[in-house]
Amino acid sequence: MLALVLLLCCCTVCTSLSLPSGPGAVAKQAAASVRRASDAGLNHQTVSLPLSEAIYGDREEGFVADRAIGWQGGPQETFRYLLPLAIDFLKQFDRQAGGLPPRVSEQPLLDFDGSALLTCESAAGPLEDVQAILQPNTDRYYLDLIEKVEAQFSDTPGKAPRLLLLVNPAWRDRRSWGFFDGERAQRQLLDRYETTYALEQFVLRGEKLSLLKAHPHPWHVFLTVLGEEATVEESTRMDARMDGGGQARLLGTFDERPEYKQLDELVRARQKEAPPASGRIGRR
Repeated sequence: MLALVLLLCCCTVCTSLSLPSGPGAVAKQAAASVRRASDAGLNHQTVSLPLSEAIYGDREEGFVADRAIGWQGGPQETFRYLLPLAIDFLKQFDRQAGGLPPRVSEQPLLDFDGSALLTCESAAGPLEDVQAILQPNTDRYYLDLIEKVEAQFSDTPGKAPRLLLLVNPAWRDRRSWGFFDGERAQRQLLDRYETTYALEQFVLRGEKLSLLKAHPHPWHVFLTVLGEEATVEESTRMDARMDGGGQARLLGTFDERPEYKQLDELVRARQKEAPPASGRIGRR
């Protein structure tokens, strides 16, 4: 009990966010988060949409979401899942002036990277247009590309700033670039593109976890629990329903994206307090 109390002193537990139940809910929640950040003056943003197959169906074995820790299809396969979700997200972000939907066009970049440039043209006029670069990675090509898109679209001298999004980039921090481009990446990207929406799903110590960030809220850590372990309140919360009928239980929140060690301590404390029954991977 003491371990759990001490841990919760480092992260605030609240119920301000709910875990989305499927692709449509993800797109809607992401669009609202990005809109809040844009209205606050952030025209450079990073967005990470979930790639777990579990969010698209009832396949528990597909729950691992981040390709860096287990996605088996590679960037071309993740692009197949990401593209329709990103397009829906951009359409929901648009204010749809006069009830007219935006036009979203796709420009493929590097096929083997599964990358593309999406342009969302708003009926409200060019100032409401948005561009999004899908799945950029640490190749110098993308540093040059982002610099070019900023000059021509989001930060054109003498014109009002417009929104540029980096969607599901393949880096974590400066170390992702190695020695030569790390300083440039820090200055050009990491210091300027704030993560305003992210939903990541993975398995830790047999527990299915979800990390959710939605501007301006902190990072939320959710645990998916199944029927007999869920409380009465959780069993009636349809908005948090996940794959296979599981329910989302909030474990805590963090101001910064939690490191693996912090998540591990959170899960270990939870397991000591309430050993899971059938909610573990591999149990039936």
